[in-house]
Order: sequence, then structure tokens, then C-alpha cells
Amino acid sequence: MSNAREYLRKKQKIKKNRLLKKIHTGRPVKRTRMRHRLGIAAVLCVFAIAAAALAAGFAGRTYKAYEVQSNQVLTSSKGMDYQDFCGGIMQYDARNVTYISEDNQRIWSYSYQMQTPFPDTCGSMAALGDIRGNRIVLFDTSGKRGEIYTQLPIRRYRVSDRGLVAVILAEGKDSRIEIYNGLTGDSLGSYGVPEDRIGYPADLDISPDGTKLIVSYMQLDMQPQDTISTSHIAFYRLQRVGSETVRQLVSSKIIQGGIFPQVVFIDSAHAAALGNGSILLFEGNEIPEPLKQIDLPAEERALDYFSNDQYVGMTVTRQKGAPILLKVYSADGTQQFTKELEEAYDEIKLYKDQLLLCRDKALRIYDLGGRKRYSGDMPLPILEIIPGDKKYQYTVIDSAGIRQIRLH
Repeated sequence: MSNAREYLRKKQKIKKNRLLKKIHTGRPVKRTRMRHRLGIAAVLCVFAIAAAALAAGFAGRTYKAYEVQSNQVLTSSKGMDYQDFCGGIMQYDARNVTYISEDNQRIWSYSYQMQTPFPDTCGSMAALGDIRGNRIVLFDTSGKRGEIYTQLPIRRYRVSDRGLVAVILAEGKDSRIEIYNGLTGDSLGSYGVPEDRIGYPADLDISPDGTKLIVSYMQLDMQPQDTISTSHIAFYRLQRVGSETVRQLVSSKIIQGGIFPQVVFIDSAHAAALGNGSILLFEGNEIPEPLKQIDLPAEERALDYFSNDQYVGMTVTRQKGAPILLKVYSADGTQQFTKELEEAYDEIKLYKDQLLLCRDKALRIYDLGGRKRYSGDMPLPILEIIPGDKKYQYTVIDSAGIRQIRLH
């Protein structure tokens, strides 16, 4: 399976109703008081209509400029990377991670030693794992929650909202999949993957509730005249039996001629396998079953993928000279958005119902209805951008600082 291993190595890149009670006093209510109450009700109704109209106006508005509401200067940003997490920011490098809240307050900091720290987040849990190393550290918004040390080098890992961690480990010419309790560091189960029989484990993901595992296995048969590819998408139920977590295969799908280097749980009941020529969508709380297959036309090939807890998307290349195409689908396979891009972008983020596209200093923001909500340039190349609570508020990070901006 060295062919599959080499292929992925070259291809891989490293989001009240108020209850009104009538009070009966036992006495007649004077007409003047009734009028007064009717007047208050009318005023409240007018305010409610105005608020709804204002919200709709903000939702459908196109912004052309921005103003800086606050700015925090970064004194040591060289070599730093950033990951949005629970409304705040994880600022990290090979030796330290700091969590900064939405209002630019430093909440906690933690030191470690890693060669290639790689972040993953799920709900209220975040992790930093040392790719090709042996360490994974888990955090929440209050600080460190747990730590894992592996006996074999880490190739891929994913964390669940409950702190379970699934890891692909390199074991010579083969691989091993191990499940950990990330809060205690204990191994809950380990499974060898003989690549000559099962295939190369290209990717995996664990459901947010920690009950299911999806793995994409890939085989490439290099023939003199052609290369024959086969992908195997497997779902496992994770069950606790005594002190171990038992992995039970509950469903699978074999695809001849397809390559699926990325798999993801959209939520605990929906998953996707993202391939170079198609997207496979699955649904099921107990036993995930194929829901829909979205095939790209013969002249299109996927360049990159992105997802959140509602949607999956891809950028698509077409015939030479044609613009790159951006496509977004809901968990049930409904196409939500498609657009030709005038240029390639360094990063595309899905955040709720917004698409954020960054390229150097350039920022473009779309809603999933296809409306461009903002187009403009920041002063410096964008390292990270995080939407705020309101659709016109964003946190922008560059080499000089962290800025809270408001579009207008």
C-alpha cells in the first residue's frame, strides 16, 4: 500500500417568548386602564415589527467598509498559528498555546514541546496533536483537560465533544487505529490495519457524541497501463465493554475507481466521504446508511474540501482556463450554493450560514443564498478570521494584532 501512502502524502495539506398573565383582582377594570394596556401592547407590537425589520435588513445588507472597534497588538506573533474555538482564539506554536476570549482577554496559557502541532476542535473540546510525534493535549475554555502519549507516531487524529480521541498511528509498513479517553490518557482499544488486505487508512473521524467511527481505506493498484483505485468507507460502533471500547463494524461501502481522502461527521447522525470526483453522504444514528451520492461532471475535479456542523463544500477545477467553482451542500445533499470564483483563495471557511474567503489581504463574505455581503481588503495578510455574535462583527488576526471590526 506504499502507492496509496505516497499518493496521499503528496496530496495532503497541512465552524423568549414572554408569557403574559392576566391578573384577576375581583374588581371591575376601569376603561382607562384597559386603554393604557392596549396602548402598551400596541407599542410593543410596533417595536417587535421594527426589530424584525432591522434584523432582516442586517441579514440582507451588503457592506462596503468597516471600522475597527478594538485592537490588541501582538508582540510575538512570528511563527504563530491560530484556531477559532468556542468564540475565542487559540494562538499556538511548537512550544505554547494561549486561549484568547472574544473580547481579547487572555484566559489561559499552556507550555509543551511539539514538532508539528496540529489542532482539532469539536463542540466544547479542542486538541493539539504532534503529527509524527507521540503527544496529544486536550483543552476546553478553562484550560488543559487531559493528555495522551502514544507508543507509535501519530499520522491523523480526531477529538469528540466528550473527549474521546481516535488516532491513526504509523506501524512500520502498516497502520494502527487506537481509541483513547483523552481526559485520562487511557487507551480504550487498539486495532491493527494490515494495509495489504484492508487498505491504507487515509482518514478517520469520530462522531461528536463519541459513539461512532468512520474510516476511509484506500487501495491503489499500479498497472503498466493504468492505475486502479478502490476506496472502502467503513462505519464502526464504539461500545464500552468493561475497561475497553469495542469496535463493531455496522456498515460499509466499497467504491471502485474512486478516491476519498477525507471523511467527516457533519453531526452525530450525518457523515460525508469527500472524494476527487464525488461526495458520499450518510445518515443514521445507530447504523449510518448511504443517503445520497453527488457526482461531479467528468470535466470537474475537487481541489479542496471544507465543512461545519450543517454543510459540506468543495472547490472544483474544470477545463483549462475556466474559473474555479465553489459548491456547498446541506447534510441531506441539497445544493445550497454555487459560484464561480474569479481567483483562488488561501482559505475558505464555513461558519453557520456564512462563507468566508481569504486570499492574502483580500476578504470576501457570502451568505448561502449567493449574496455577497462584503468585499474588501485588510491592511495586512489575514491569518485568521472569526465571525462574532452579530453578522456584521468579525475578529481579524494578522501579524500585527487582533482586531474586532464592524462592517458598515
